[in-house]
Amino acid sequence: MYLKRTVILTLLFVATCAGLYAQTNKATISGTVSDANSKEKLPYVAVAVLNSKDSTIINGGITNDYGKFEIEGVHYGKYILQYSFVGYKNTYKDIELKQAKVNVGDVALQVSSSNLEEVKVVGAKQMMEYKLDKRVLNVDQNLIATGGTASDVLEDVPSVEVDDEGNITLRGGSNVTLLIDGKPSDLYGSDVATVLAQIPAASIDKVEVITNPSAKYNPEGMSGIINITLKEKGNRGWNGSVNLSTGSALNKWMPRENLTGFLNWSNSKFGFSSSAGVRYGNHAMLTDNMRFFTAQGADGKDYVSDIMRTQRDGGDKNIGYNFMLAGEWYIDQLSTLTLNFNCHNRISLDDYSTATNTNYVDPLSARNNTDISSGDNNGQHYNIGIIYDKKFARNHDEQFYSSFTWNWGIHDRSTEDRIIYNNPALADNNYIRGDTSASNHRHAVADVHYIIPFGEKHKLEVGYNLNYSYAKSNYEYSYDHILDEATSYDFSREEWINALYFTYGLQLGKKISAQVGLRGEMVRSNFDRQTYVSTEKDAFDKNYNSLYPTVHLSYQLNQMNAFQLSYSRRIRRPNPWNMMPNVDLTNQEYIRFGNPKIDPEYTDAFELGYSLMFKNTTIFTSVYLREVSDGIERFEFLWNEENAHNYGFDWAWDVAGSDTATGRTAQTFKNVSKDRNFGLELIIDRDITKWWKANISMNFFGCHQFDDELNRTVNSFNFNAKANTTITLPKNWTIQISGKYFAPSRTIQGQNNARYDMDIAVRKSILNKRGSIGLNIRDVFDSRQNGGYAYTDEYFSYNYRHPYSRSLRLSFSYNFGAGQMKDKGPHDKEHQTIQSADEDEE
Repeated sequence: MYLKRTVILTLLFVATCAGLYAQTNKATISGTVSDANSKEKLPYVAVAVLNSKDSTIINGGITNDYGKFEIEGVHYGKYILQYSFVGYKNTYKDIELKQAKVNVGDVALQVSSSNLEEVKVVGAKQMMEYKLDKRVLNVDQNLIATGGTASDVLEDVPSVEVDDEGNITLRGGSNVTLLIDGKPSDLYGSDVATVLAQIPAASIDKVEVITNPSAKYNPEGMSGIINITLKEKGNRGWNGSVNLSTGSALNKWMPRENLTGFLNWSNSKFGFSSSAGVRYGNHAMLTDNMRFFTAQGADGKDYVSDIMRTQRDGGDKNIGYNFMLAGEWYIDQLSTLTLNFNCHNRISLDDYSTATNTNYVDPLSARNNTDISSGDNNGQHYNIGIIYDKKFARNHDEQFYSSFTWNWGIHDRSTEDRIIYNNPALADNNYIRGDTSASNHRHAVADVHYIIPFGEKHKLEVGYNLNYSYAKSNYEYSYDHILDEATSYDFSREEWINALYFTYGLQLGKKISAQVGLRGEMVRSNFDRQTYVSTEKDAFDKNYNSLYPTVHLSYQLNQMNAFQLSYSRRIRRPNPWNMMPNVDLTNQEYIRFGNPKIDPEYTDAFELGYSLMFKNTTIFTSVYLREVSDGIERFEFLWNEENAHNYGFDWAWDVAGSDTATGRTAQTFKNVSKDRNFGLELIIDRDITKWWKANISMNFFGCHQFDDELNRTVNSFNFNAKANTTITLPKNWTIQISGKYFAPSRTIQGQNNARYDMDIAVRKSILNKRGSIGLNIRDVFDSRQNGGYAYTDEYFSYNYRHPYSRSLRLSFSYNFGAGQMKDKGPHDKEHQTIQSADEDEE
């Protein structure tokens, strides 16, 4: 009996000790995850704890907004950590748990798998990558844009549209901020269209779309921010690439050539990178505009008093070249100093157009004429920048960053219009009108910011931003080569923007994170205009102070589901080139000029985003609302002295007004509307099979506009859709097909018609996959045409635009050097023992 009790008590003691041991011998695993190339921390990465014997899942977690994860309750023992994220290869790490808390450090995920010894790429980035606060288009996977420019790249970004004049819209909103490597795009040129045309697609690494930015970013751009990131500089050793393309429009022979080269070198202490490119472009467009003018009859009813038609066929031929040189000094493993220089120049060979103006009511009118225009449009733009980036040994999340960029350039435009009257009786009145402008500009941007982490779950970021710009222009008008001093003038503009901001981020539990921010700006602007015959300047100031709060909340439901709610206040500053009081008389029937008195436009933006990730499918959707005040709109009106005076454009009438000007139309910009924009965006990214991928994006959006100037209300609901599919075939062949549809959309003064188009590209890897040849056809059905109508109280007009966009292009690219397969600089010397199960795949 005694022995029996002893055995039972012993067994109970052993069982109790085993239970206590099992309860106390559990570990918590923590660590961070980052991108191997950019070093940015990666949120929403799935981290699984696998049994080292049979790879079954024991436990798991997901990284927060700062790339950190924590997994509790794992028994002591040997395991395998698996890191998984859309667009990156699965990465594995062996661990052994012997204590209560184990930090595995930072794990760098690779975006593609490679055999390091043979320098052979065996995987690729996803074409689209999604985060709750932004989405990324990897340009290397976009065959359609091969050999093209940045405009071609943006056309395939979900919810982004680029029209024939280079204007960008995002989710149907026209006010978008364009950044190049995080810097304002106007550091690279005078206007967005020029900048996009100067950047070859081959030099672009990725495009980031940020729909509701934090206070860290410049609040300019109410629809969001598009950041074009150029290719990585400075890989270990020598490497580079050469890209060549040639092609033409198919409507008629219009050659378009592009040659770009990149060269990089770095060792453990220094890095060097350079690029150079030259581009020849010949682009043209057909336009047709029919206007019906009305007048009140004796009976009080409105009748058609005049019918005018303007048909134009015009375009430009130009050569552009760009050059970039950059050097990096890896001061130590935590500090880097970068110096870079860029130049982007455009040489116009010929700006040409022929406009035929027809008055159907009065065939003998002076308004029946032919306008033959020729000229040039040149620009030289340069910038130099210095960047210092430092992390701290006590915590690599602590960071100091500063940069300064100085930009300068000149822009010259000269147009000569030969007016030939169709009525022989007016032949002696034929004349030549000249329009010449010259401008120089300077622009400085300085940034200083400091990131301070507090423990594991709190982070403060503070910063200062200076944005200074100055431009001086002169405009000269002549008739029959005689300068008209009464209408010629000088114009200058200077602006200072000083900004302070902070953001504070914190982790609330394991699933909820939050970030609040506030940016304060002080803006001081002054303008002056002086005619050649006046001794006094017409000067005015535009000064204002503004606060821009931001709030971001995210909730990680599980490894597959995540939500984010955000709010930001944004501003649309008047475009300097839209404010310039230059009167464009290229088409005397359609007068265009800037408006120096435009005020800023403000937006309050709300957004709720949701992402759902499966093994082969990612679904991203968001609901958004934007409230706009003092909306800046394109504004049309009948061109006569009374309207010019009533709308505040007497100075423009001095240049382009006369007794014979009555009946023409004018276009400018004004603060005329209050808008409420709302919508639903849906993006689906699907790997259908190992060789077939597809991306579909749809945007359903509505708009309520009220025009104070015209006392007019417009309600509209629109949608657009894009689809992109990539098929990988044997023998290294790849096919990509892209299609777009834009539904009709109403404006405050009319409607834009529906349009659609489709592009096809084929590429084959050659020369042991170091090179490739490609063929693409843009606008296969020649359907990239658009039109619509506009109306005022005095006329109704139809317009039609047909760019010569259907084109055929052949491209070749070759990559040399093995640097891309090695680690970059001293910062990448750690984590070299991490292995990937994909390394041996072909």
